[in-house]
Amino acid sequence: MSDIHCFSYVEDAPSASVARKLVSARNSVSENALVFYSGFPAVLGGCRPVKSKSKSLMRMAGSGIYSLVLTDLDTAECACSLIRDWFGLPRENPADLPSQCIFRVAVREIESWIIADREAWADHIGIAAANFPVHPDELSDPKNRLLSVVRKKGRRKIHREMLPRGTAHIGPRYNEVLCDFIDDAWDPVRASANSPSLKRAFDALLSL
Repeated sequence: MSDIHCFSYVEDAPSASVARKLVSARNSVSENALVFYSGFPAVLGGCRPVKSKSKSLMRMAGSGIYSLVLTDLDTAECACSLIRDWFGLPRENPADLPSQCIFRVAVREIESWIIADREAWADHIGIAAANFPVHPDELSDPKNRLLSVVRKKGRRKIHREMLPRGTAHIGPRYNEVLCDFIDDAWDPVRASANSPSLKRAFDALLSL
């Protein structure tokens, strides 16, 4: 089987690390390789810039060009409703995209996928696993839950540096801590046992 080269667009740095780790895990058990073009995944800085790529993604798919997109569900009802909204699909139609457009939605945020590897995350952050949910996809605001645990249970300098200051939504080293964990210890196969949306994403990559 031939290797598949693809572009990739994500919201933030942790999502980029997740995309790279997912592809690496997928490639380790697949007959062909999914290969990012140089400079990708591209971090676009939020869901709106990613959404703005929707028409380009469809044009690319029509030309046989592959793309991998990770975005957060946030407050959308479900992944299907988000896909219909972003790609202008009628409500009565299936939320199906071309196979070249690998579009995956983290329920409800990428933090759900990250902390789904619960024991490894707890060991990395130095806070007992009992403080983190077994089924993070069920959280309405995974990032806020993560920060709340760090605020209540964290005792280290690195914990304080994860917490937001002033009007910021995250602390100065929040993304760094998450990316270090993903790169060094996060196992998407292990995590997918606790996150159905992550399992669907990994299964979609395996089907290529």
